[in-house]
Amino acid sequence: MPHSSSNHPNVHHLIDKLCVVIPMKSPTRSKQRLVGSLSDSSRESLSLTLFQNTLAFFKRHFPMLDVLVVSESLDVLSLAQSYETNTLFDDGSKGLNGALDFACDWVKQSGYDSQLIVPSDIAVLDYQEITSLIAAINEAQVVIAVAKDGGTNALLTSPPDAIDFQYGYESASAHKANALNNRLVCRSLHFDNLALDIDHSEDLQMAVIRQPKRFKAWKEPSILPIKEHQYA
Repeated sequence: MPHSSSNHPNVHHLIDKLCVVIPMKSPTRSKQRLVGSLSDSSRESLSLTLFQNTLAFFKRHFPMLDVLVVSESLDVLSLAQSYETNTLFDDGSKGLNGALDFACDWVKQSGYDSQLIVPSDIAVLDYQEITSLIAAINEAQVVIAVAKDGGTNALLTSPPDAIDFQYGYESASAHKANALNNRLVCRSLHFDNLALDIDHSEDLQMAVIRQPKRFKAWKEPSILPIKEHQYA
C-alpha cells in the first residue's frame, strides 16, 4: 500500500505540478565501470533490475506523481510504458546533460512547475527520503541530493529549467554554484540511501550489505540474477 505523506503536509499541493524524470542509458552501455567485476550479461541485467526497481518504487509509493523516462533505447522505453510512465526518445548524442535538456523542454511544455530528476540506479530508494526531498522545494528553488562521490543523485528544480544541468564530476557543487549565481535559494541534502548509486564494485558490495536478499546474487559474477518486477 502507498505510504501517507501526512508527515509532510505541504507536499500535497506540489504533486500535480511536479514531474519525475528518470534518464536511462541503453543497458548494453550501462555500468561500464563494473567491467572486470561483472560479465556483460550481468551488468546489463543489473542495470535493468535497478531501473525496474525505480519504476516500481514510484508506481507503488507515489502513484499520484507523473513520471517521464528519457532513453536512447526503445526497449527501455517499452518497459517504462508497462509501468504507465511517459516516455521520450533521445538519441544520446549530447550525453546525459543533453538528454535532460530535452526532457526539461517536454516537462515545461507539458505545464509542470517543478521537476525531480532521479537516476535509474539507486540501490535502495526510501519513501521518507524522497518525501523530505520533495518537501524541501517549499523553501528552495533548487534541491540537491548529494551522491557519495560529490555527484548529484537527485535534483529538484522549480521551475524545471531553474539551472543548467551539469552532471559529471563533482556535479553537486556545480549545480549549487549555478543556483547561487542565478540568485536562487539552494539546499544540499545528504541522505544515507539516496547517496548510494551503483557505479563501482564497492557500491555493489555496500548494496549487498544493506539489502542482502536483493543483491546477494551479484556477489558472484557467474550468477545471472532474476529481474525483480516489484519493489519490495
